[in-house]
Amino acid sequence: MNMRYLVIIAATLALMKPACALTPLLDESLGFFAGEWAGGGEQGAYCYLNLDGRGRGWVLIDAGAGDWLGARILWRNKHQALLIEKITPLRASAELRVMSLPSFSLASGFNQSLRLAWGQKSSACQLQKTAVSADHLAQARSTLERLRRSSDAR
Repeated sequence: MNMRYLVIIAATLALMKPACALTPLLDESLGFFAGEWAGGGEQGAYCYLNLDGRGRGWVLIDAGAGDWLGARILWRNKHQALLIEKITPLRASAELRVMSLPSFSLASGFNQSLRLAWGQKSSACQLQKTAVSADHLAQARSTLERLRRSSDAR
């Protein structure tokens, strides 16, 4: 009797199909990171990243003082990790309030976010694509409006 159950269980397991993961395959296309990214950090820092579909881009950082740190970059996507191949610091300009940004690091985060760090360890911004942020903002405003209407109806 026990052998019969063992054979039934083994046959059932053999006939079952393996589950397929819903995670997308790793991608090396530039489109994965291309676009505008923006976000904030501690002490009023604001960071902006503009990546084009040809592997070029701009990095601008306002560390909270109103002056921008800036650089042009060459980048690529390696298995959904953003790799900086070359940093070209912008020339300092008192008129434009821009200073050179000679080095920084970018790290991919959870749910298509980036962490941009420069200078001291505490200097960092959490970035998200501006289109995603705009969509989240629209959803939040819509939810707030529905909540207001719901509370006014009571």
